[in-house]
Amino acid sequence: MKKAFLFLLVFLAVWDAGWALVGVKPLFPWQLEEEYRRGNPDLVLLDVRSSAEFNWLHLAGAYHVPLHRLSAANLEVSPKKTVVVICLTGHRSSLAAWRLQKHGYQNVYNLTWGLAGWEAYKFITNLQVQPEEAAPAKQRAGFPILMSFMLSEA
Repeated sequence: MKKAFLFLLVFLAVWDAGWALVGVKPLFPWQLEEEYRRGNPDLVLLDVRSSAEFNWLHLAGAYHVPLHRLSAANLEVSPKKTVVVICLTGHRSSLAAWRLQKHGYQNVYNLTWGLAGWEAYKFITNLQVQPEEAAPAKQRAGFPILMSFMLSEA
């Protein structure tokens, strides 16, 4: 099973490389784990997925603004903060990070591979930093279950 998740990380790395925007700084899941463990007070997690996706699963303390509503004017985060932008795979978050950089945010990072990569990394390493669940566990599939379903269909 861990080989399947390693394959997923490699796949996401290759796929995500095509979406990388010039100037957008990547932040890998293990780097985000370090920031969590250090308790960086300047760290802001910005989730740009849809409301339904955010309600399904999100990282504890994440600030939610869907990508289609994101602008520097409606973002109540200081440009001096370190902003880590999150989506499911890293595509929407790279667009959001690029947009924020164009509006003067200097310390903006894209969570490489998004929450899919975070969940895969968490599974491989038995990471204890847990996402905040908005719904009871039995109402959501969770990433390992979702991936096992996708792999069994192949």
